[in-house]
Amino acid sequence: MFGAAPSSSPHCHYSSDEYSSDYYSDSSTETDAAWKADVALAKLLLCQPLSNVSIEDFVKNVYGFTDDDVDYINKSNVWTLHSGGLQEYNTVLSKDRPEEELYIPFKTIIDDLFKKFSDDGYKLDLNLVPPGDEQLDSTGAPWTPDGLFFFKSFNPKVDKLSWSLSKAFLEFAVTPQEQMNETEACVTVSAPDSAPSSTSSGSKRSSSDVLELEEQGPSKRFKQIARKESQATGYALAMMTFACRRWSTGLVITDKDVRVHYYDRIGTIVTKKFNFAEEPSKLAMLALALAKCDMAHAGFEPLISSGPRLGLPLSAPPSSMKDTVLRLPTCDSAGATFVKDLGQGLYSDFEITGDPLYVFRGVSGRGSHILPGHLVAAVKEEGTQTEQVAADDTDPIIPNHGGKNGNVATGTTKEAPSQVTMAAKLSWPLAVRPKLEAEVVQSLRESVPWIKPFLPKVHFAMVLKGRSIGLPGNLFRSMTTTHKLEQRYLTLMVADQYKHLWEVPTSEDFMPVYLDIVECHHAAMKFGKVLHRDISAGNVLWRSVPKSRCVGVLNDWDQASDIIPQGPLKYRTGTGPFMARDLLAGGSEPPTHLYRHDLESLFYLLVWAAVLYTLDKQQPFSSKPNASILRWTGTYANARQAKAAFLCDPLPVFEGIQPAFNLLRGRLYGLWGLFHKAHNNSVSLALRPRRRSHANVAPNAGRAVRNVDLVLPEGSDDGELPVVESSPHLESPTLVEPLPLDEIDFETLGGCLTFENFLAVLGEKPRPISAKYKHLATE
Repeated sequence: MFGAAPSSSPHCHYSSDEYSSDYYSDSSTETDAAWKADVALAKLLLCQPLSNVSIEDFVKNVYGFTDDDVDYINKSNVWTLHSGGLQEYNTVLSKDRPEEELYIPFKTIIDDLFKKFSDDGYKLDLNLVPPGDEQLDSTGAPWTPDGLFFFKSFNPKVDKLSWSLSKAFLEFAVTPQEQMNETEACVTVSAPDSAPSSTSSGSKRSSSDVLELEEQGPSKRFKQIARKESQATGYALAMMTFACRRWSTGLVITDKDVRVHYYDRIGTIVTKKFNFAEEPSKLAMLALALAKCDMAHAGFEPLISSGPRLGLPLSAPPSSMKDTVLRLPTCDSAGATFVKDLGQGLYSDFEITGDPLYVFRGVSGRGSHILPGHLVAAVKEEGTQTEQVAADDTDPIIPNHGGKNGNVATGTTKEAPSQVTMAAKLSWPLAVRPKLEAEVVQSLRESVPWIKPFLPKVHFAMVLKGRSIGLPGNLFRSMTTTHKLEQRYLTLMVADQYKHLWEVPTSEDFMPVYLDIVECHHAAMKFGKVLHRDISAGNVLWRSVPKSRCVGVLNDWDQASDIIPQGPLKYRTGTGPFMARDLLAGGSEPPTHLYRHDLESLFYLLVWAAVLYTLDKQQPFSSKPNASILRWTGTYANARQAKAAFLCDPLPVFEGIQPAFNLLRGRLYGLWGLFHKAHNNSVSLALRPRRRSHANVAPNAGRAVRNVDLVLPEGSDDGELPVVESSPHLESPTLVEPLPLDEIDFETLGGCLTFENFLAVLGEKPRPISAKYKHLATE
């Protein structure tokens, strides 16, 4: 289903979601692509957090604090704080000393409370550690929190400080004396799909640094947004990015006022503030709750357990996901149900064989987490051994149809079950979506069977709703009701693992893979009545067919929708660098997403690959990325402007075409001309000499004819492809002549942007559908 990009790659990954109004790049060349100023955070606020929750309600619903624990706190003698620690804490505040100096006296206070808990028989599982000057790796510039809570097993002398191991974060803020009497700034919520702003060095800011945001509306009110509160969102983002979690929490202490923050994929909860010097019992309650809470109550994914076939709950976060197990739920009355009966009763676990292949870079939103591994069969009878199961029968031997000199494309024989590679995807789609990703894929496999080879093979799919989600129930319901937040479900899906475009072995293998995607996408739209709506480099994959060729696989159907949506679409979808120009336009109402928009994404994908991919195993990406194409990775406005410039003049981008794609120059210029005409309704006179200068390159040199029936032989499942014959050289196609402006239709821009024209520019014709399936295509 997914593959991993090398960490040194200049290739950019983006997270798209229904909430996206910007996107984040984890590229090494753009480490702070989003949130370049705190005003970006303010503009992207979607809702206010639930901020009237008491500490008692919070610790009971989030940290699993029991009624007996509450009675212990309330019935104990009057709680007092360590006098020396409190005195030193007050001294730091009164003398305007750096906020980092609050850590030692605060830890003294907390340790004194822990001693009291231990003396009363409580077993504590908490270790408060200061990062000091160490900057922790984060999604943007490095962050340095004032403190991190870990589990007791964490040893700061041996273990490396990491967001993935932390139980909760701790952040201090000191209000300068001249501002002590000013109105306290309000609390913010995270901006989805973005990275927190930070200085280039990751240094800490003063709590007096605030910005004003004009709230649009009748009242034209102004709000001040405290940077410390928004910085806490950055910590939550890092915690949820570097570990598989359902939520994250942390403490923000402004002077002596404590607030506890909670973040999940739906929204944010912030408790009522309390002054810990004036209400020490509340600090004692919070400290004991943090010290007692286990992995699940700290927000870590409860389905992940210890090593293979043991299935024991984890007592502390693992330093690596490798050799842990994802326990697969069963259907129950709490809301866990199978999707299309996929995997029901067949599997017990998913053994994780490495660190995540992909992690969603945002707090709120889909929160996708992709893990490599393989399924484990359920025990059918008492005493039988569990066994690993194969993803599917591998492709039978098929005569080769491509490659120069008749060479056979890379392929493997049938793998042993223990070697099968799969990927498990955990994500939080919006509940209002008409279909889940696994439903879309399975429906297409049933309704358009001739594109099975080009769709992911799904083995297991579940959706968790209601109580089975495991979010803090009462607080969660109050939050969603009060702020009208949209519900999300937790979904689990296991599918075969495939490879990325930049891993295609040779340039001769690339175009067959790409054309498979173009035809699969069109067939899904025409015959399956489904539009993908998120064509990107991360979603176009491939697999090897033994003794045949590389086969394209169109993945990630979680943004797909019916070509005639059921009701208006509330959100635009897509991945920034590959989105059509129309979809990058501003405005509160998202443009209608059409087939031609995905066709434009397919064009940008081909250009992106030709400019950035080397098809070299040792260095798959250009060592000097083209500056013009990297402008596609900016904000929506910047990407739209960059693409407009590209459609006026392609040379700045095409100058970066890699040697492996030189044979594609003629076709790339041809496609550019097609989209140039579509957007400008005229023929670019400047294009013709450029296209002629590359006309000496035959568009189909070294490739096989694809114009044969799309048919799966009798008795086969996925992946069998028809035998084809060697290809003659085709002439360069003739571009579509433009129409008068009054005859240009909206859906194809005057007949330009159609599947047939797109293939024609590439020197191809649509492959006919086999007679075996023609009745399905005409029904």
